[in-house]
Amino acid sequence: MIEMKVADCLKAIGGELVSGTGDKVFRGVSIDTRTLKEDELFVCIRGDRFDGHNFIEEARNKKAAAIVLSEKSNALSKNSEAPPVVRVGDTLKALQELSSFHRKQIPVRVVGITGTNGKSTTKEMIASITETKFKTVKTKGNLNNHIGLPLSLFHLSSDDKVAVLEMGMSAAGEIKRLAEIAQPEIGVLTNISEGHLVHLKTLKNVQAAKGELYDALSEQGTAIVNADDPLVLELAKSVRAKVVTYGIHSEADVKAGDIRPMNREGFDFNVRLFDQTIPIRLPFLGACNIYNALAAMATGYSLGIGPDDMKTGLSNASLLSNRYETTEYQGATIINDAYNANPRSMHEALKTLANYKCEGRKFFILGDMLELGEMAESAHAKLGENITEHSIDYLVAVGELSAHAAKSAIASGMDKKQIATAAEHKCAVAFIKKHIRPGDCLLVKGSRGSKMEEVVRSLTV
Repeated sequence: MIEMKVADCLKAIGGELVSGTGDKVFRGVSIDTRTLKEDELFVCIRGDRFDGHNFIEEARNKKAAAIVLSEKSNALSKNSEAPPVVRVGDTLKALQELSSFHRKQIPVRVVGITGTNGKSTTKEMIASITETKFKTVKTKGNLNNHIGLPLSLFHLSSDDKVAVLEMGMSAAGEIKRLAEIAQPEIGVLTNISEGHLVHLKTLKNVQAAKGELYDALSEQGTAIVNADDPLVLELAKSVRAKVVTYGIHSEADVKAGDIRPMNREGFDFNVRLFDQTIPIRLPFLGACNIYNALAAMATGYSLGIGPDDMKTGLSNASLLSNRYETTEYQGATIINDAYNANPRSMHEALKTLANYKCEGRKFFILGDMLELGEMAESAHAKLGENITEHSIDYLVAVGELSAHAAKSAIASGMDKKQIATAAEHKCAVAFIKKHIRPGDCLLVKGSRGSKMEEVVRSLTV
């Protein structure tokens, strides 16, 4: 946890001490007065839906150690006991520079993770592996952006040896900036597919934006490369760092084989890790998680962690909510993968449902895929075709875009009686309750903005 004098903070971020003394010490950094603790530094961040400057008085009442505000604010106090105030030109930049300064003080080995799918799960697996040998800090939840990553770095202490940091993006240059702050030694790129197309427009631009992580690695660093993803493999050809590959179908340094699905219990498989073979039991649904596990093992190997510890780490790993979680409703199995979606992850979800062994019928509960730009309608239409290629008994399409998938599924031969379209979650829930039977299996999937977890919640509360 960061502990610093205000005077040293000024050296890191610049700005002007406009009230109080530089001798004041803060412990921790916050941008949210709802979670602000006594003696933390409060940084007033302006966002699309909030402005931290509106909560300065609350921060004072909660005994913040100091406050960083922008030049445009006049929120000073005449109270001599009020916390010191630092004024800067850009509070977001100040937050980032302070986190970068703090990170440089600690000789921690940083693992940076990005990709279209699987970032959070891979992060959790890597951290679970590194925790078997090293004191580890990891990204909390999915706080992976220009604000979340700096906040994660503030949790670093001198005892920490490894930091496992997820790096998200929506536009070019964002991964580059996060890497400048975190300075990763190891870069993991899980995969590259359609996502963030509203801003980036083309898959080639997505590739370049994700590739900024590899670009940030030094010659002494390590790039963890998905050998089964041609776009990731292409990027690896030009990296300065050492390359460690992983995959299932391609030749790779870390390769899974003899994969045996265990239904709800996950997968058994063997991993060839360079010149040794390691049996793995992965207690998670979704074949995509095999790739995440391989990336985690490649990272563990690069950090000098042995096979037994990697097996222990994977067995102890836990997934974040709404990622292939299983629950039940009136004797039917619900697979909740509602955290997010794009064409690639939808395809993986369909395969998971199709391969799931159950006594009854299979329901695919579909929410809109967002941030696909001009290809939104065509991507949903293609998804409808894919649905008919799998053994799916019912399709429930929720949302305007998902209606295109339903229409395409009908055109591709699926019976209309097997399909329901719904404008709202409650309509989908009503259909499910009417048709569900014991032994059936439902998989719920949609982009974050579709809030498909509400369907699961309505069935399980």
